[in-house]
Amino acid sequence: MRIKKLLLNEKITSNQIKVDAFFIKKPENLLYLLGFKIETDSLLLIPNMDFKNFSIPKFFVTELDYEMAHLSLKDLDISEKLELVKIPKGNPDFIKKEVGKLKLKRLGFEDGFVTYKNYYELKKKFKGVKFKGISDIIQEARMNKDEDEIIKIKEAARLGDIGLKAAIEYIKDGITELDLAAEAEYHMRKNGSSKAAFETIVASGERSWLPHGTSTSRKIKDGDIITIDIGAVYDGYCSDMTRTFIHGKITDEKAEIINFVNKAQQAVLDVIKAGEKCSEMDRIARDSFKEDGVVEYFIHGLGHGVGIDIHEDPYLNATSKFVLKKNMVVTVEPGIYIPGKGGARTEDLIIVKEDGYECLSKSEIKQY
Repeated sequence: MRIKKLLLNEKITSNQIKVDAFFIKKPENLLYLLGFKIETDSLLLIPNMDFKNFSIPKFFVTELDYEMAHLSLKDLDISEKLELVKIPKGNPDFIKKEVGKLKLKRLGFEDGFVTYKNYYELKKKFKGVKFKGISDIIQEARMNKDEDEIIKIKEAARLGDIGLKAAIEYIKDGITELDLAAEAEYHMRKNGSSKAAFETIVASGERSWLPHGTSTSRKIKDGDIITIDIGAVYDGYCSDMTRTFIHGKITDEKAEIINFVNKAQQAVLDVIKAGEKCSEMDRIARDSFKEDGVVEYFIHGLGHGVGIDIHEDPYLNATSKFVLKKNMVVTVEPGIYIPGKGGARTEDLIIVKEDGYECLSKSEIKQY
């Protein structure tokens, strides 16, 4: 159970962040810590190791979700490592009373999830308690993937490859972008993906220079540049991959756009490893585009972390303060988008290693 991993994070007991316990409410963080997700009103209360008023986490769930939580904890063999507490129906002050018994003085919460309104509601409920945002601690723990997480992300990546292959095999003149997206998502789901990690992007022809152009009813034509951005979800973990290619007639101008992007990506992959600064990886891609005279068309960051969320820390961009560590899972996705001519993006999902990387995206990258 990753609660132990979170508790052992040195920051939680450092002088900078001292709390008696902390609330976890965001469904994605509950999935990370417990191994399953509950979308309705549930709350995990985790004690600091030094706090003596209670020793194991308390998981408050509604009557509606109690049995599912009970079975999930039992299946994961962690039912004895936390206390499952049923919130009685029609008792909105139950959690307040239960937490009040613990005499907390300092309580951490997810600052990225609790709204301004919710913060003041907490202040009213727990008078005399000091609140501290601890989202950075959770995000730091989530950046460093363990073996179980990597297995799930690898499977999600495999399913993404299946979806892309199905879409490419389905391409013909007159088929729509929406048709291709549906074909890809159908095959991912059929082979084990619980859903698409995000709305599948198929951008073709004059729409290929839209970085996040959603799929439309535009029909594929001979000579189109086609960009497909696709991801699957396996057991709560995401994958992300993009491929750009030319359907039918190839022109030098269109081929050059794709080749510039592939060259920039390879420049990064040649040097990426644990210990490298994320901002430096972004700079390397920009330098490659600068050499080719197209850097002004690279209008987004180089990549991002992938895990339970499709976009999570660390981010690889010009202002990033992150340093890559072993077993971080990130995308490397340079792209250029030239109005009136076309756009391309090549994206691979990789695991950072001590001396390089492992690529999880197995689909062919077209070179022209």
